[in-house]
Amino acid sequence: MTSIRRLLHGFQRGALYALSLSFSGDRCRWVYGEIERQERLSFKSIHASGGCELSLAPSDDALLTSASLQQAMNSSLAQLPTTLTRPSYAVISVPSKHAYLGEISVNKDERENLIRYQIQELMEAAAGSSEREAAFDWQVKSELSDGSTSLAVAGIDQKQVDEILVACQACGLTCLGVTLDSIAAMNGYMQMAPDTLKTSNIRFLLHGELSRHRIRLAVFSQGVLFNESLEHSEEGFSVVQAVSALERLVSTWARDGAPEEVASVRLILGGELMYTKGCEATVRRSQTLSPRLVIISPRKELQAYWHDDVVPFGALEAMPCE
Repeated sequence: MTSIRRLLHGFQRGALYALSLSFSGDRCRWVYGEIERQERLSFKSIHASGGCELSLAPSDDALLTSASLQQAMNSSLAQLPTTLTRPSYAVISVPSKHAYLGEISVNKDERENLIRYQIQELMEAAAGSSEREAAFDWQVKSELSDGSTSLAVAGIDQKQVDEILVACQACGLTCLGVTLDSIAAMNGYMQMAPDTLKTSNIRFLLHGELSRHRIRLAVFSQGVLFNESLEHSEEGFSVVQAVSALERLVSTWARDGAPEEVASVRLILGGELMYTKGCEATVRRSQTLSPRLVIISPRKELQAYWHDDVVPFGALEAMPCE
């Protein structure tokens, strides 16, 4: 598919508008606004946001179908005030469980076609007997002492990308890119983070998602998703149970190799339970979480549902797959 990097060169002068959608279970959240075109894309301004439920929700690890995607896009477009310009572009963030994350080492000046060949081999090995083709992209993770470069790789099932492209075409939208919800969320929070956090010597950024039925810890290093762990509950977590579950995930990760200096690790919280009275206060009382905690103020246009809308808001700047 066409990625943001290619479309950047094809943009015309004048205001351009995008609809960014994120999916989780049977829910979709969307953000609409004007695109700002600098080194990376981001929302210059937000004019509307909202959500809808999918009538054809995927079960467990099933992919999002073009019918579900098209329903969500049409519902989102119908919710836009008639005074707003219809968006030309769409950005989609999908659950990270649908993706493969890894890394490869290449020579510093390796040709792009050779990098693609290595990643294709990696994706084929990851697919195993399923032999499912993957759409993929990469970004530099670090420069190594031997002169080589470590690349972070993200791959999404090509069938999922195809379903997204079909839905976008049916709705008259050009797909700018596909990304993962965990990466999009961190990008959204970091856009609003204080400068002191952005310039601090932080080795790991943690994103703790406190949801009713799922607690997720995503660990980022140098802007790249490094590790991810989960706890589930069919009955649903209370605030105390959710915080305890996140404490376990953070403690397990810390025991397995996190740096000893607490100052080099920062924790950002999100998820629907953050709207629950007493949630933030409970986290602040946690000896495991509180020393690492950073509270990030919401984008002013998204204050009402910040922890829901941060994913589609951040997806525009997140790494696309192509």
